[in-house]
Amino acid sequence: MEEPNLNEWDEERYRELNSYFRVRIQVLVDSDPVIKEMVQQGKSMQLSDLINQLSEDDQQLWHEFIKLDAIKLHFDMQNHLEGKGTPYNPRDGFSSSADDDEEDERPPTW
Repeated sequence: MEEPNLNEWDEERYRELNSYFRVRIQVLVDSDPVIKEMVQQGKSMQLSDLINQLSEDDQQLWHEFIKLDAIKLHFDMQNHLEGKGTPYNPRDGFSSSADDDEEDERPPTW
């Protein structure tokens, strides 16, 4: 994977895409016949299986989201190593649900 361009970080866009895909993927799981059949048959599913069912436009948005997510991970890791920001924990990653609730009414990120 290539090194992310840290100058491309856009938190507002990241949150927008995060919320969009949270809803979009749930709609896919609930309505797409191919995915519903996989679930009914108890087959395991990869995130790539879901993304492949998205429209071409949504797949392009997904790639934009993944680039932003890589930048966010870089900043989160850097802050973690420098002892800044929210410490990492296995349940919540680099965020905590308590922090999300206190900041404002924004939906939590994945």
